[in-house]
Amino acid sequence: MSSLPTAPAASYDRVLTLQGACNFRDIGGYRTADGRQVRWGKVFRAGVLTYVTAGDHTSLGALGIRTICDLRRAEERLKEPTRWPDETARTLHWDDESDVQSLRKYAAQQPATGEGMFAAMLDLYRSLPLRMSARIRGLLTSVVEGHLPIVVHCAAGKDRTGVAIAVLLSALGVPRDTVLEDYLLTNDVGNFEQFIRGREHAQLGLADAKHPLLAMPEEIRRVAFSADPAFLSAAFKVIDDLGGIESYVDDVLGLDAAVREVLHERLLT
Repeated sequence: MSSLPTAPAASYDRVLTLQGACNFRDIGGYRTADGRQVRWGKVFRAGVLTYVTAGDHTSLGALGIRTICDLRRAEERLKEPTRWPDETARTLHWDDESDVQSLRKYAAQQPATGEGMFAAMLDLYRSLPLRMSARIRGLLTSVVEGHLPIVVHCAAGKDRTGVAIAVLLSALGVPRDTVLEDYLLTNDVGNFEQFIRGREHAQLGLADAKHPLLAMPEEIRRVAFSADPAFLSAAFKVIDDLGGIESYVDDVLGLDAAVREVLHERLLT
């Protein structure tokens, strides 16, 4: 297993500190290879949005979010429904694939060790670019159509959100090292295990005190809850094997060069 580098402290100004949400941050400010910059205040990434408090409403309301892009499965949405202070915000979600392969299913195929969980995480990330193609297409299309600002979230805001945001940033021309830096910021600001343990008596979804993730040995939980460069690199390897980010966006997502140009206009300055 590889080490877990963290993002530089200078990235902290993009993080929103909230009482009832975790790993909530702005992806603005990143430089593209051609010297442009991702606009601030347009795209946010986050973990589960079930536990936002009344105290969070002022901060969240100030963002002016128009769209919530929920990448989770139907079962997750049912157990932990997204709660947002502005009822006018539109929500995007998708039907499950016919054969949903969750992390638990991948982990069941490996030894019950830290190394086994690491292998399961690699398998999960290898599946995400194709498995999540409809969701990622929906995210990019929503941006192109101008439904901004938007917040993209899953459960921890790490795996599914991590791959979706990595595709978006890459499609904008942000260098891969910078995309990886954004992904790794989860290790500094997204202590998801601590977050769900603080809400384990809610008896909802991942915050359920009896959830299998919380019963795993510490060495396995440490891998499952971490952002590791090898994980995102596994997803990128799939994209690269398909011809790279432009081919992936064109051929898999079905978004051509004209659409990509509008994407750039929406999010780059």
